[in-house]
Amino acid sequence: MNEHGRHAMETMKNHDPESFAQIADPETHFSTLGREIQDRIWALSEDLIPPRGQENPLEYVGLVNMAKLRAREIVYQEMIYDGLPQEPEEMEPAPSQQDEQN
Repeated sequence: MNEHGRHAMETMKNHDPESFAQIADPETHFSTLGREIQDRIWALSEDLIPPRGQENPLEYVGLVNMAKLRAREIVYQEMIYDGLPQEPEEMEPAPSQQDEQN
């Protein structure tokens, strides 16, 4: 299982334990999902990497790395986080003492 599969498995285990418990073979499921995530990240990275311009080589390496990180962020959102149950809304802050006096 690659790092993406492990991340997806831990995330689901922690944030949606009921759905996680219904997966018959988590190792196989998340190994497959990890490979799918990796393939999508590679494909999207290729689309996000800008064409080589006049920047120096180190600047271009930085642009390539940023494209890869952005691709990972997008794919994780689509393939891992969007499937999780919504977190409950945070409670509104208590009114300040000044509000209570008015």
